[in-house]
Amino acid sequence: MKKLGRRKAKELRFQISIEAILVILLVLSYIPMLLMLFLSSKTNWEIYNDFFGLPRTFIWSNYTNGFNYLVGNMGNTLLVIFCAVAVVLVLSALNGYVFGTISFPGKNFLYMLILVLMMIPGSLSLAANYSLIIDYGLLDTRWAVIFPWISGGLVIGTILARNSVEGLPKELYEAAKIEGAGHFRLLVSITVPLIKPILSTIAIMKIVDYYNDFTWPLLVISENKKQLVTVILRVFTSVYAASGMGIVYAGYVIASIPLLILFSFASRLYMEGMTAGAVKG
Repeated sequence: MKKLGRRKAKELRFQISIEAILVILLVLSYIPMLLMLFLSSKTNWEIYNDFFGLPRTFIWSNYTNGFNYLVGNMGNTLLVIFCAVAVVLVLSALNGYVFGTISFPGKNFLYMLILVLMMIPGSLSLAANYSLIIDYGLLDTRWAVIFPWISGGLVIGTILARNSVEGLPKELYEAAKIEGAGHFRLLVSITVPLIKPILSTIAIMKIVDYYNDFTWPLLVISENKKQLVTVILRVFTSVYAASGMGIVYAGYVIASIPLLILFSFASRLYMEGMTAGAVKG
């Protein structure tokens, strides 16, 4: 009994230590965001003379100036992301249904080719994609961003959707086929409703990836009005760095809001998709 009590006490101390470390790391991860909030409401004098201090007065004009500069590019970014993610979800569901339920010659070989694409770093395809964009005359257009995003997003989308479809009971499809349902009806009425969690996960993953993409928009878009928010922030910083760093930090806060909203309302869907199929009955 004493040994058992000592063992439980040791395990409890270990668990408390791990949780304490995690809490410390969590607090440290929030420090940069809190500091950015404080700096975004300061004047230039306060930033340079009292960097870590609390703002004496909240400067709302910093956010007004930042919003007025970035609102057009943020709207453009959200529009481009919406178009790319919508197509990725539709094609991922379709590909998942095809690879998960239909047998055809070369299916496994074709799927293996898709898996191989995951092993190729995206940086290696930049030159080839850029050459294609120039050949098709899409340079400095929104399509120059949308099409490569779709092709890249379909790889992970197809793999996740296919694995999710393969985990569905085959009896559902067999019963629907007996009732005369065709492939389109099977896709719309059975497949898509049952794999919504994984589709939500794909959507969130791709939104975050696309919103944070910097290199590709920088290469294919040169006009500031068409540029995405990650790249325009660099221009925004150079414009206001000398006159008001508070405006620059306010712009960073504003640019972070869409992703904060996304995770606030969609984190549950993301976790459901990540754990879908982890436990089989």
